Amino acid sequence: MTRTPAADRPAGRHTSQEYGLTRSDVEAVLQEFGYRVTRPRSTVIDAVIAHRRPFTAEQLVAQVGGNPSGPSIGRATVYRTLEILAAVDVLTRIIQPDGHPAYVCDSLGHRHHLVCSGCGTAVAFTKCPVDDLVRVLTKDTEFAIHDHLLEVFGVCPSCQTAAS
Repeated sequence: MTRTPAADRPAGRHTSQEYGLTRSDVEAVLQEFGYRVTRPRSTVIDAVIAHRRPFTAEQLVAQVGGNPSGPSIGRATVYRTLEILAAVDVLTRIIQPDGHPAYVCDSLGHRHHLVCSGCGTAVAFTKCPVDDLVRVLTKDTEFAIHDHLLEVFGVCPSCQTAAS
C-alpha cells in the first residue's frame, strides 16, 4: 500500500482511504482495547499515519514536540503512545538495515515487512510463513509462543533503477 507523504497531503486530511489508515480507524482500535483518545494521542496518531516510510520515535518527538498549531507533546507521551499503538497492532516495530529500530504504520493486524536497504521503504505483507514453524516450535519446546517478527531486506525497484 502506498500513501502520499504528509508534505503532499492537503492540510487536515486524515480520513481518505487512499492514504491507508485513518485517524478514525486507529481511534476505534484504541477504544476497542480500552484506551482513551486524548488530544495529545490524536496529535501523535495524525503524525504517525502521515508517514509513508519507517520513522523513529525521535523523529516523531521532533515532529510533534514543537507543534506550532497546538500544545507541544512531550517525549514520554510520544513513546507511550507508540508502545500502545504497537501493542494493539496499529504499528509494527522493525529493525532498519542500519540496525536502528523504527516504526511502520500501513495496515491493521499481524503483518511482516519487506524493507529496502537502499531507501528504507517498507512494504507490508500478511502471508505469514512463520505460522507453521511456530506450531512446531511450540510442540517441540513447550514454549507458549505469543508473537514473532519477520523482516525481509532487499532493494526496491526504484533503487535498482537508480543504481543502473
